[in-house]
Amino acid sequence: MTPSDHLKQTVGKALGRIPSGVFVLTAAHENRRDAMLASWVQQVGFDPPAISIAVAKGRPIVDLMKKAPVFALSIAPEGDTMLMKKYARGIKPGDDPFDGIETFTTPGGAIAIQSALAWIECKLLQVCDFHGDHELIIAQTTDGAILRPGASFTHLRGSGFHY
Repeated sequence: MTPSDHLKQTVGKALGRIPSGVFVLTAAHENRRDAMLASWVQQVGFDPPAISIAVAKGRPIVDLMKKAPVFALSIAPEGDTMLMKKYARGIKPGDDPFDGIETFTTPGGAIAIQSALAWIECKLLQVCDFHGDHELIIAQTTDGAILRPGASFTHLRGSGFHY
């Protein structure tokens, strides 16, 4: 259902005021590796510690997340637009998602971004299809660390109907 112009002007502007973060979601399985910019991420549990990540349907990274034992979420530092510029438009098929990016391997074997503020290693618990244009990934956090002091990158969107 395409939102009406009225909804775009009212609800869209209100939804756009919900702060979003800047994260790089990474996953690898066998010889395949992928990374994408994620902005709809939220902690959703204490015990077990869990997060949710909204991912547009059809993104290849979800298949890797289903197969890999763990994946990682790297949290961009405030004002650091380098990661956003690298991953905002997506990675073309066949391109190395980590070309020009310094990475490291988490204790569980996931790929994380060295320039991030922090990283979180995750194990997939569930992929929820709520019949919209995104899927909701629910994951248990298995490890993580702060890499440097500072605040995380957050932003507001002009409209809740596009990134």
